Order: sequence, then structure tokens, then C-alpha cells
Amino acid sequence: MKNRCTVVILIDALGYELAESFSAAGLERRVRLRSTLGFSQAALTTILTGCDPQDHGLWMMYSFARRSSPFSWLKYLPGCISSKKLWLRKAIRWKLERLDGVRSYYSLYEVPRPVFPNLDLPSRKRMFGPGGAGEKKNIFDHFIRTGARWRVWDYSVDEKLAFEELERELKSSQEGFYMLYTADLDSMMHIHGISSEKVERKLILYRERIERIIGAAPDARIMVLGDHGMCDVTRGIDLIAIVNSLGPGTCAGFIPFYDSTMARFRVTSERAGRELEGLLSGVDGGMLLNRSSLERMGVFFNDGRFGDVIFLTDPGTIIVPSFMSSEPIAAMHGYDPGAGCMYAAMLTNFDSGGLEMDLREVARVMVPDFEAGDKQ
Repeated sequence: MKNRCTVVILIDALGYELAESFSAAGLERRVRLRSTLGFSQAALTTILTGCDPQDHGLWMMYSFARRSSPFSWLKYLPGCISSKKLWLRKAIRWKLERLDGVRSYYSLYEVPRPVFPNLDLPSRKRMFGPGGAGEKKNIFDHFIRTGARWRVWDYSVDEKLAFEELERELKSSQEGFYMLYTADLDSMMHIHGISSEKVERKLILYRERIERIIGAAPDARIMVLGDHGMCDVTRGIDLIAIVNSLGPGTCAGFIPFYDSTMARFRVTSERAGRELEGLLSGVDGGMLLNRSSLERMGVFFNDGRFGDVIFLTDPGTIIVPSFMSSEPIAAMHGYDPGAGCMYAAMLTNFDSGGLEMDLREVARVMVPDFEAGDKQ
């Protein structure tokens, strides 16, 4: 008997609460997925490897450089040159892609130029492909080793075109593994919020497209899932100004990185670290993450590559301005995975093994003979 093919439609930010109003005929089984702390890189790599970020190593887009930084050359430029300059951004991208061989997704956002020489990009290869998890094996490495047939449509392919090509492919052949990833919903909610009419129309469009996929491959194992949920933003805090109030002397004792929901600091002075922790412990709207919290969430790194001091905002609160954006947004993710709005959804036409699962378990549902945790 021929093995059923597997079709995975991975919709970035398809949260469990959001998916309650999203129903496609044929996907009767619904699973609540506990995501991981961090953003899409962390969650997607966990889905594809079956490992926590502290095991696969690709927690955040930017880490603090442990040795050499691909941005180290920027420190030789005059201090008046901003990283927002178009010519400089083009030069940075040219070096990363031509000289450093970066094939993964990244964004320069609004990271200040003086901070760049202290940073690294942990992810270098295309996430949705062999070698995409660095030293850890992902499902695509598994396919290469086993000789399985597979095809992926990722963020580099227009969403509409990807759905059309997937449907055509399934009509002509139904062997192997197919994955379609789209980040359009995530981007839309950042701009318009979770309950906007545009989001509602997008979900209707997804339902129609997914039902066409199911119709094209009625005997396939079909999975539709998200990597995390999303929270409407209700508050912003100017954490940069709060930290800068410590004064230039103390601020010289650490290197900051301000994400939308997290502030991470590489500490170079014990005294500055103590003062920083004392300040952040009293900030309303978030909390310091201690070692036990980071270990519980699977994101503890003993070498501090992602920060020695980490501050996480409360659900619905963002750091603004941050290195991600100087303007507020309507909805965000990257909060404590235990928050209700952070749970992702998984919808299937087969029994996946339970109604509550961890994101690490998705890999073995997608590929039953995949062994998580193996090195390349």
C-alpha cells in the first residue's frame, strides 16, 4: 500500500484563539500548541528540528558576537554615519550575502550602527532546507538522508503563487512531503491588529485555499498550523530612556539590544550589571528573567550569547522605540509562551495524538520516523 503524502501549511502567527473562528472542511481535529519564547526564527526552527532553542541554538535573529562579528568593519566608519543610510544598508547586505554566505532571512531593522560590531547572525543557511538548523538535523536533512521526495514554498515565494503551485503539484503527483510557509498573516496583524476586517478576510481566503488543497489531495495527511499566537498591543514603554537614565558611565558597562518585547544586555562590567538589574527589576510592564525561568522556557545559554541580563515585557506591552521600530504597532508576539494569546493552533485531518502539545512535538507528527536531537 502506497504511503499517504503529507501536506503542511504553516501560517505564521496562526494562534489558537484566532483559529477558533477558522474552520476548513475536512480539518476536524484541533490541537493547542504551546510555543516557545522568542520570535519566528526560534519557533520555526523548533518545529523543524523538534528541539528547544537552547538545543538548536537559533533563538534570536541577532546574538552578541562571541568572537568575530560580520559587522566588525562598521566600527571604522565615522560616527556621524547612520545605519539608516541606504548606501550603507546595501553595503552591509552585499557583504553578508556575498562574503559571509548568509542565506537565511534577516532584517537590519533600526539597529544603531555603533551596536552592529557587537552582533552576530546565528542563522546563516536557508531555514526551510538542509542545514538550516546549523549543527542540528532538521526534517529536510532527514529527507536527504532517507531519499524522500519533498518540496517547500517559503517566504521567498509569493503567497498566492505558492498556493496555486501546491494545488497543481498535488493534482499531478501525491508522493512525499509538501510544505507551504507564509508570513502574510503575521505582517497584517502587526499593522492592523488581531480583530481587524482585513484579518477576517484573510482567514476566509485561507479557508478557501486550504479547502481547494484538500480537494486536490483527499487521501493526503493534511496539517495546518501556526508557530505562535499574537497579542493586541495595549501599552508601550520607553525602556531605552529608562536604561539611559543610569548615565554614560554605567551604560558603558553593557551592550544593549532592544527587541519589541525583550531587552537583552551583554554585560562587560559586574558593577554595571548589578545596577542594570536593580533598575530593570523595578520597571512596570515587564520582568527580569532569571536562570530557572530561561531553563523552563528552553532558552538558557550558559555563555550568554543572547544576553547576560534579559528583560521580558508583559503580554500586550512593547518596547517603543526599539531596535525593531521607532513607531508603535497594533499587535505583537514574543511574550511568555504560557500567556493565552501566545498558543498556536494545529488543525489536521488525522489523529495527531492529543489536544494539547508542545511545539517540539510537531516534527514527529509531520514526519513520524524523524528522530529529533541528532547532529549533522
